[in-house]
Amino acid sequence: MTKSMEIKPSLRWIIAVLAIAAAAMSLWLTIEKWSGRINTLAGCGTGSGCANVLGSKWSVVFGVIPVSVFSFFLYLAVLVSLWVRGENVRWCRMLVAWMFLAAAVWFTGLQLFVLDAICPYCMTMHGLGVALGLFILCAEHKRGQMVLRSLSSLTIAVAMVAALAVVQHFGPEPPTHRVDDLSGLATSESNDVHALGVGRVVSFLEGEKSYRVEELPHLGDVDASYVIVKYFDYTCEACRDMHDHLGEIMIKHPGKLAVIVLPVPLNRKCNPSMPPGVKGHANACELAALALRVWRADPASFADFHPWLFEYHDQPIQVAEAMAYSLVGEDKMSAVDESWVTAQLRQSVEDYKIFAKHTPVMPKILIKESLMIQGKTKDLKAFELILEKHLGIKESGAAR
Repeated sequence: MTKSMEIKPSLRWIIAVLAIAAAAMSLWLTIEKWSGRINTLAGCGTGSGCANVLGSKWSVVFGVIPVSVFSFFLYLAVLVSLWVRGENVRWCRMLVAWMFLAAAVWFTGLQLFVLDAICPYCMTMHGLGVALGLFILCAEHKRGQMVLRSLSSLTIAVAMVAALAVVQHFGPEPPTHRVDDLSGLATSESNDVHALGVGRVVSFLEGEKSYRVEELPHLGDVDASYVIVKYFDYTCEACRDMHDHLGEIMIKHPGKLAVIVLPVPLNRKCNPSMPPGVKGHANACELAALALRVWRADPASFADFHPWLFEYHDQPIQVAEAMAYSLVGEDKMSAVDESWVTAQLRQSVEDYKIFAKHTPVMPKILIKESLMIQGKTKDLKAFELILEKHLGIKESGAAR
């Protein structure tokens, strides 16, 4: 038999159904990836294994093209080949089958041993690919003349997947941040506790969102030339990196920049807007509340406690509490109005819920008017360039 139409009808339809399902999954993941909505998928929120996998350089080719684009066209090619005759078509179909199997082994190994994270959507797609590949090979085996075709197609398939791995390894890292214009974004209509109190007020989002600098936890001089607002989580790695970047920038430009720092726990215990399945943020709620208590009790001590929490966030909560009390003192800590802490935390979580409509990635930094940096810049220089472009903060000695 030499005609591809002579594949057993039952096998042909099984292969067709699997190819359609896999192509649909690939197309969906591609759309979600390009639209920036990956973090909104169930179990794929900020900090989850899913987000770590789909946000890594191994999820794209040349830093921009999702791997799912290539798999989508391969699945379509298999589907079309079922109704095309020819020995070359049979050989190509076997080549693609081996590619599915090799790719599944490669990307599963990546998740388990390199990224140490699992993406359930990716694994579902690989599962479909494995099933599809096995059914194709089974169909060809039943038609005989399998060995030579298998050896040649298997060798080339492994080489192609290896080439993909090399391209990804030496390719650029995908963008880890974006600068969004949030103009027109609807804010909470309830009384905004961030604007209560006395002293300097800074406003963003066309005046819809205001902050009392002196009343809220902040770093830097309250009268600094520029005030930005950072929403973050002490247990978020990207937030820690941006904390370090901000510290270096403030040292380079004394008196230029003040940062209002508002903790938003990435934990459903106190942040119901987080997608189910997000892991790795133990004690996030407790650390956020503790930081706010320290600020309220003794703003001077907050400057020391804030970086300490970033460095030792993974210690038992009792360790953080002991540190807080040692810095501030039991009398001051006990005198803090817990309702203020609760209200501030609730407001920040509500803000996050609104800002996350664009993307849930953290941290989120309002820098000017309606502009927000979402996510971590790839390095300090990239962050400095953003601030130079939008705020005019330049290197020392440069004209403003």
